[in-house]
Amino acid sequence: MKDIEKLELLKAVLAVAAADGNLKRSEMAVAEGLAARVGVGQASFDAMVNAAQRGDTSAASIVMQSNESACKALELLVGEARIDGEIHEAERELLVRIAGRLKITGDSFQAIYKAGIDRADRIRKRRS
Repeated sequence: MKDIEKLELLKAVLAVAAADGNLKRSEMAVAEGLAARVGVGQASFDAMVNAAQRGDTSAASIVMQSNESACKALELLVGEARIDGEIHEAERELLVRIAGRLKITGDSFQAIYKAGIDRADRIRKRRS
């Protein structure tokens, strides 16, 4: 995944995490890790967090260069939504919008959604 795609993904991660109106510590940890890998400074990261908390869902317009990147991005976003133990309806709705933008539908969406949930559940289990 290219750096610009990772930056787009970071914005989407924050939007999904904040979609339910409650940005939890477990969700922030995922976003902070991604920000560090992308090289986003603290001031920029804080601005992205503030935008997400204000309900800015422009991250739903995420663009990935390949289908492989799109699938990986969606799986990570589903995992982000699930990392706190549940996927709120607002998070799911945003995930569906993002999937549509990434041209992931039907059975592919369902398989990626399940993989993202499984990934988050494995992480949560290791943490407990």
